[in-house]
Amino acid sequence: MFFLSIPQAWHLVGTWSEQLPSESNLIGMGQTELMMTLHSIFVPLLLVISYYLFNRLNKNESKKIKG
Repeated sequence: MFFLSIPQAWHLVGTWSEQLPSESNLIGMGQTELMMTLHSIFVPLLLVISYYLFNRLNKNESKKIKG
């Protein structure tokens, strides 16, 4: 309970949160740039995982049919 009563650093007067403009973002990217970056990371990752699972399931089914 002691830690919950201590104010967090971003709530204290004079910290970095008071120096930022109200509409700024911390990562330096707009909404479109952030969306494109996340899509360029996660879409290929999803495709590779899907391809791997598809091939693995096909191999398992072909073994069931043959044997």
